[in-house]
Amino acid sequence: MARLKGFTLIELLIVIAIIAVLMAILMPALSLAKKKAATIICLSNSKNLALGWYIYMQDNDGRIMSSEDNGVEPGGNYVGWIGIPRDPDGNLLSNTQTDPPVTDADEIRGIERGLLYPYVKDPDAYHCPADNIRKSMYDGTKVFVTYSVPRCLYGVLNPGSSLYRLQIRRFDEITSPAIRYVFVEAAETRNWNSSHHFVIGAPEYTGTTRWAWWGPLAVNHGDSSVMGFCDGHSEARKWRDRFTIERVDKLIDQGVTLYGIEYPPDDQILDIRYMAQGWAYRH
Repeated sequence: MARLKGFTLIELLIVIAIIAVLMAILMPALSLAKKKAATIICLSNSKNLALGWYIYMQDNDGRIMSSEDNGVEPGGNYVGWIGIPRDPDGNLLSNTQTDPPVTDADEIRGIERGLLYPYVKDPDAYHCPADNIRKSMYDGTKVFVTYSVPRCLYGVLNPGSSLYRLQIRRFDEITSPAIRYVFVEAAETRNWNSSHHFVIGAPEYTGTTRWAWWGPLAVNHGDSSVMGFCDGHSEARKWRDRFTIERVDKLIDQGVTLYGIEYPPDDQILDIRYMAQGWAYRH
């Protein structure tokens, strides 16, 4: 009777070693492919949002929607690009909500109240798949909405405010729309508060000609961030200054409740210059 021949211990060890070597080679490649896929999806998201924002402007005689989630004009007209999260009964949730925590479904109900939703009805378009670790400092849940709109794009709705005239309210006020961003990835951790508008230390806020960082910009793609622009296109920006990335990491790690204006070192101003160039309002 013939004996069945199996693998020897040495042969099994060799096979296991070969598999381990192959896995060591393949895993970084798979991880890189996953990151690239997330960037491609994020580029598509920001482009769709920017196009929706642009088409809304065309449908409304050049008027743009507000960067505020609570975008109610003095006359009661709602103009916010996105809405405040709501519970299943339609009640507005607090920006420091802890019990019950703000869920993705609550944020999506807020998305559906915004003026952009009729143009971009897929809630997933408002979330970058690489934005998967940012959590609210209040309730510990992940923040669903990734993108924010610069405050200079009609973020001040009260005509009595000193900042009311220092912003963009109509599309024809934007010079060079192809280089002015309208959607930015945010690293906001104060729940959804302020994550729907993005702000930097622009001259209209600082009273100087020197530009600075203010709100937390997200760096979700290695050393890059994705932005959508006022003409409807999107692109990824690779950051040049170490300070840019380190600042985001610091703000997230510290869990700060209030972001202040912060000037980068004099030898690391390439990134803030880029953001200043893309700021739609020209002082």
